[in-house]
Amino acid sequence: MKQRFLTGIAMIALLVLVFFSRSLTLYVFDVFIGLLAILAGLEFSRLLTKMGYYNFNIIIGIFPTLFYLAFMLSTYFKLPIYLVLVIIVALILLLNLWLFLFCVIFKKKTLNEMNIRGVRTSLTTYSFQKSTQTMFGMFYPTFMLMLLVILNRCEELSYIFTKASGFNGILSFFILLLAFLIPIITDTFAYLTGSLFRGKKLCPNISPNKTISGAIGGVVWTIISVVVLYAILNTIGAYHQMFQTLNLSVWSLIILSVLASVSCQLGDIFESALKRKANVKDSGNLLPGHGGILDRIDSHIFNSVIIFVFFLIFIL
Repeated sequence: MKQRFLTGIAMIALLVLVFFSRSLTLYVFDVFIGLLAILAGLEFSRLLTKMGYYNFNIIIGIFPTLFYLAFMLSTYFKLPIYLVLVIIVALILLLNLWLFLFCVIFKKKTLNEMNIRGVRTSLTTYSFQKSTQTMFGMFYPTFMLMLLVILNRCEELSYIFTKASGFNGILSFFILLLAFLIPIITDTFAYLTGSLFRGKKLCPNISPNKTISGAIGGVVWTIISVVVLYAILNTIGAYHQMFQTLNLSVWSLIILSVLASVSCQLGDIFESALKRKANVKDSGNLLPGHGGILDRIDSHIFNSVIIFVFFLIFIL
C-alpha cells in the first residue's frame, strides 16, 4: 500500500510538472504523451502476443514517433486537420501493407517463426493476421493518445483551429486539463461510490469489482466536478471571454462530462477484458504498486478521442 501511495504521488507530481512546463515550451508535453504512447503500445503488444495475436512490437513501439513526424510535417505545410488525420491513417495502412509483404517475402523466416509458435495456418493467413494485429496496436492505444499532442498545439495551429487563436494557451490548457482530470475523477469516485453502495455488478465476468452504482457515481461526480471547475474559471476574465467566444456553455460541458466519463469506464473495462483474455493481472510492472502504464491510462485512451472530437466542434 505504501509503495502504491508513493508511486501515485510521484505520478501526480510528474503530471503537474509537465502541465506547468507548457508555459515554457510545448515540446515537453509532446514528449510526455509520446513516451506514454510508446510504453503503453509495447505493453499492449505483449498482451496481444500472450493472447496468440502475434504482431511486430517494434513497429508498434516506434509508431508514436512516426505519428509525430507526420503531424509536424503536415502542419509545416499547413494542411487542414482532416488531411492531417487522413495522412496518419494512410501511414498506418501503408505500414500494414509493408509488414504483410515483409512476412511473405521473407518466407523462410516467417515459416520458422510459425513453427516455433506452433501456428497451423497458411503463410498468407499468418502474414495478414500479424500485420493486421500490428495495425490494431497502432490505433489502440497510440493513435488515440497522440490526439492529445494535436490538442496541445491547438492555439499554435490557428490556421486549422480558426476559433482557437488569441487565448494565450488557456484554451489548450483547459482542454488538456479535462482530458486528464475526467478519467481521474471518474476512476476515483466510481471506486468510492461502488465501495459505499455496492449493489449489482456491472460486468462480473470481466471486472468483478465494478458495480452499477460505482459507474453511476463516477458519471455524477464527474458532472459535478466539471461544473464546479467551469463556475470557478468563468469568474476569471480570460476564461470567461474564452467560453463566450467559443459559445461553450455549462450544458455543453455537462454533455461532455457524461460522454467522457462513460468512455473512461469503457476504456477501463476494455483493458480488463484484454488482461483477462491474456491471463495476466497487470499489463506490466513499470509502476510499483500500480502495474503497467496501460493499467494507469486505460481510462484516458477512449477519453482522448471523445475530448478531441468534442472540442473540434467548437474550435474549427
